[in-house]
Amino acid sequence: MHFRRIIDVNINRLDESLKLTEDIVRFLLSDLNLLSRTRRIRQDFLQFKRSLPIKNIIGARQSQRDPGRKAAFDSRTTKNVNTVILANLTRAKEASRTLEEVCRTLDFRTSRQMKQIRFKLYDLEKEIVSLIEKKFDPSLHVIMDEKYLNSSDVDKVAKILADNGATMIQLRIHSLTDRDFLRYARKIRRATSAQNVKFVINNRADIALACDADGVHLGWDDLPIGEARKILGDMSIIGASARTVKDARKLEREGADYLGVGAIYATKTKEDARRCDLKVLRSICASVRIPVIGIGGVNAENYKTILRAGASGIAVASYVFEGDIRKRLRSLTRK
Repeated sequence: MHFRRIIDVNINRLDESLKLTEDIVRFLLSDLNLLSRTRRIRQDFLQFKRSLPIKNIIGARQSQRDPGRKAAFDSRTTKNVNTVILANLTRAKEASRTLEEVCRTLDFRTSRQMKQIRFKLYDLEKEIVSLIEKKFDPSLHVIMDEKYLNSSDVDKVAKILADNGATMIQLRIHSLTDRDFLRYARKIRRATSAQNVKFVINNRADIALACDADGVHLGWDDLPIGEARKILGDMSIIGASARTVKDARKLEREGADYLGVGAIYATKTKEDARRCDLKVLRSICASVRIPVIGIGGVNAENYKTILRAGASGIAVASYVFEGDIRKRLRSLTRK
């Protein structure tokens, strides 16, 4: 008994999966590093194929008699792009493992080649999944400050925010107990888990971890980014507050995924907040590659000025909650 048909089908499967992966990282994720790594794996796979008796393998193909040929066989529905990406990477890993095992019966050297490819696929999958998990829209970051919380309807408010244009929600609590903080956080997490909105916790990496938030926002006196990353892992979003170009560049080097810059205007939420004018905001935006979010006194009359300064988004708190939430959100998105 030989494995030529099994080798043939898995060569095709891995070839197709690698090509789709290349297109995904090129056109959907737009990541040059991942694109280069995917192409290197494809080159390694090409060398692997050249070491096989490929004519004999293709000659053993019997696609007309394949019981899995029918369109309905092994068909699965995919809900979104992320599901497609993960399913494709799974096929690539499965095919590489199968090839590694069956090639042991032919040539141990080729089996070792495929083992190296398989482990490169594991590393590539981690990087792609991390990039997907950390992908976020910074355009409208709503801060749910403790002064605007009501324990009976915090989850309903979070859903209203998510349904009416908020792309990120941050929970900021300073004076309540840790138990109350976690209780609020879990309510918001449940309300937003099925929404296309990211949920981050202000300051507290431990609360973020406990409620399975998407990440944390760190202020001046909070944990360093590297320490927060140790707690939350590579797939979490970590934002940080910046006031100067020097600080912004430092935070970017340390691994911040976005920067909050302000207060641009006087704010009711933090009346003692240090001001950071539009000139500084403009300089910071021009100095870093990660998204910059303007914060502080943002409303429908001034938010476009912040965006024109180069910011990727705005952060709001009092403006949204001291009025009709839906109308205030629409005034910031023009929906």
